[in-house]
Amino acid sequence: MMLNEMAAQPGRYILAAPRKDLIEEHVVRLRALATSHGRTPKLKPIHSDQGPREPVGRRVAEALEAYDMEEHVVIAITHEALIALEGAALTCWHVRIDEIPDGAILSSQVSIRTSWPALAARYALEPSGVPGQSVIRLRPDIDNLPLSAITEDVGQKLVGLHRAIATSTRTVIVDIDDWADASLTGRRVNWWSIWSLDVLAGCESIVLTGASYVGSILQRVMEGSTRITVTLEEVATSVRTDSPRIHTHYYTRHPGSTSWWQTDDGSRCLVQISRHLESISFRGYWACNDVVVPYFRHRIPDAAQCKPKQAGSNSLRQHASCAMIYSNKSQANDEPIMDVLGLDDNDIRSAREDEDVFQFALRGAIRAANYNGVYDIHVYDQHQAERLRDRLVTQRYGDVVLVPIDAAGIMDIARPTSNHAYKASPPHKSSVEQREQNRLKECQRGRRRREILRDQRQAEGTLRKPGRPRSIPNLGTVNEMQSQHKLDR
Repeated sequence: MMLNEMAAQPGRYILAAPRKDLIEEHVVRLRALATSHGRTPKLKPIHSDQGPREPVGRRVAEALEAYDMEEHVVIAITHEALIALEGAALTCWHVRIDEIPDGAILSSQVSIRTSWPALAARYALEPSGVPGQSVIRLRPDIDNLPLSAITEDVGQKLVGLHRAIATSTRTVIVDIDDWADASLTGRRVNWWSIWSLDVLAGCESIVLTGASYVGSILQRVMEGSTRITVTLEEVATSVRTDSPRIHTHYYTRHPGSTSWWQTDDGSRCLVQISRHLESISFRGYWACNDVVVPYFRHRIPDAAQCKPKQAGSNSLRQHASCAMIYSNKSQANDEPIMDVLGLDDNDIRSAREDEDVFQFALRGAIRAANYNGVYDIHVYDQHQAERLRDRLVTQRYGDVVLVPIDAAGIMDIARPTSNHAYKASPPHKSSVEQREQNRLKECQRGRRRREILRDQRQAEGTLRKPGRPRSIPNLGTVNEMQSQHKLDR
């Protein structure tokens, strides 16, 4: 519906997609749709895989200026490029977003006990209005770092922080009042940045299409918006003329994770799954976490390997089966944003792992409204399969059956109970000022203890008088004393 609108109705459009390959796919589709409507809009895809090697942000800004007076134009960019756009630059543009923007919400924990002076030299901390939190700003006399300098620096843990600060449409919050607070022993600094659709409030209109907006983290963020009113509209772009039979296969009863798969038992599970897919001559499309890929790469050569994130893609519709051995759960870096938004581990898993698996499974033959054959989906564990089934049923896929794969021989492997559970950070963080106050308080407590001890000794009569203690007469060395003893005898 969204692509058809842009192809048929003249206007100036920004189309934002999750991936570069999807941008090109959308442009091809737009061209065909426009021809069917007798329209010839100007189509301008912009992403980093194109030449010349100029910054994408600059090319987008130049395109906005060059096409500002065009009657019918579509500039197709990535979510990342959209997030970097200022609302004021989009005054005459309609924004159309395919799927929930990737990277809208960032957070991390960093230890910068030795590197904080370098950050302090570049970035100032300004009060955020919340005690114990500050907004990071680039100092006025400092130039922004180029992307190459950020990505090549030894401080790889800080790449995300530098890039977030460099994006003018983002506000980056850190949980310290003074950079020196980061020097304290054991002090981990939390930072986060939340980008919302509010940034685009200056444009003509915004439409976002996505099967999972309801219940998403972005929806929770937008509930507090004062600049944009969100209207939800359920759209059925096509009516199913037939119903597929979906078989969701699973191999274990325990959940997977990248850390578990690097243990002996966890890696054995991956080997057995890859052997099973090889034994059935799996020929669908598949994806895994990076640490998992080597277990599958040469066992299923007739299958199509993909990246896990395939939201919006239409290039896999010829496949009647797929496999996704995948985990994307909450990490320590998520704790800052979980604190801010009141999220838990299930919220993060649903927004990431479950969403990725759901979108991946929908890329195949079941996208066709008239498909009525069997569609096989392979996932790691039973709970993952159950959650996927529930979401498919919600999307009106009625015939969904769970199929345990006992033949792999790993169904009864028990994974040790994980101690991982999200714990909110304590609301009060230590600082250099608090450390100095604690030192002064300890000095005062020590002085008071000495006064009490003096009073006790004075009452007992054991208090030594002021001044130096009386000296003991010099009796000479040990040898002199022995010689004198012999003479006395």
